[in-house]
Amino acid sequence: MRALPLAWLLVLALLTPARASAQSLEETRDQGILYFKKERFRPAKDQLDKAYRLPGGDKDFATVFYRAQAGYKLLLLEVAFEMAEKAKQIAGEDKGKREKVEAFVQEMSNLYGGVTITPAKGETNTEGRIFLEAKTGIINKEKKQTFMSIRERFRSVNVRLPTTIYLPYGDYLANNVPFSIVQGESTPTVELYLQVVRDETPEESNTWMYVGIGAGVAAAAGVAAFFLLRDDTPRTEESVRIPVINSASGLRVRP
Repeated sequence: MRALPLAWLLVLALLTPARASAQSLEETRDQGILYFKKERFRPAKDQLDKAYRLPGGDKDFATVFYRAQAGYKLLLLEVAFEMAEKAKQIAGEDKGKREKVEAFVQEMSNLYGGVTITPAKGETNTEGRIFLEAKTGIINKEKKQTFMSIRERFRSVNVRLPTTIYLPYGDYLANNVPFSIVQGESTPTVELYLQVVRDETPEESNTWMYVGIGAGVAAAAGVAAFFLLRDDTPRTEESVRIPVINSASGLRVRP
């Protein structure tokens, strides 16, 4: 009888992930919107990403529009501009939705412009890092913080070319190639060689693998030593002989 409640608990544990994965587009999207309105932009973006990947999510205006806004708040401007354009297409002839999207795009365009980056002639790397620098000092504190955040992201994440990235208007270097983003002018194109950063994770993983193997060998040796040292002389008393490991003397067996 005791096994029955345990069996039910096991069934519930197995069903819970399935129920969570079956969450509807509306539920997932609305949770993301709720996070956004509470200014919890990272979990909002995560939820809206999930909603976007669900069937119909990429055609749902609210999902796409709020995903654009969450990206904007997190300075993921490539996502923000891409989703805003997609939201405009989904809005179609709906005047209210189009005006919301156009106002949002105008807000972003007042602060940021794009630059299209393509591989330089002879570039063989398929992905790598972009190291951005401002050619002249940025005086505006908020603008400087924004640039530094974007700069750090592109230094930390590999990108594939061609791609369009967005920055505050100004003069920059991308992997030592100069370019300028000027409000009201067309998007410039820059050809450059990517910076390739070698990933040391596999080597570190191998190290841990070797450590794991060593620990396993040591444990196996300890077990083997126990059976080799065990006294197999028959005993008449009913007792349990317990091996005791002492850090000073190694492995010994209690008589």
